[in-house]
Amino acid sequence: MMFSLPSWLKRKPQRKPITPVTVKSFRFIGEQDGPVERDLKSRWVPILAAAPQIRRAFLVRSVYDGQGGLHIVLALCTSGAPDQGLMQALRVPYAAKFHRDCPLDMMFATAAQEAQIEKVCPPFYTAV
Repeated sequence: MMFSLPSWLKRKPQRKPITPVTVKSFRFIGEQDGPVERDLKSRWVPILAAAPQIRRAFLVRSVYDGQGGLHIVLALCTSGAPDQGLMQALRVPYAAKFHRDCPLDMMFATAAQEAQIEKVCPPFYTAV
């Protein structure tokens, strides 16, 4: 006897697309760090090292004006344009660690934002 899977079982689960969010104003609070975050950062380092446009990266806690709660932000300092492929690659180790309802905010920081971040948070990645 031969069985056939229903079509909905054959499909691979789709990842949520990257959703751009505009925040008018925000404040950086400090570094997000602990055993889980250090493991995640160590998984991100090879991905970041393979992207020559990335100079530094921070995992920083932030408060967005007009939105409640604390947000964890992967802030990337780059010498190039935002790279969607890089963002997708960085999502893979994050998704392996955290539930899909736990979003990761990513930003490509301006020089002014980088200066604000480094006052409260050390980079976990610096290009050599």
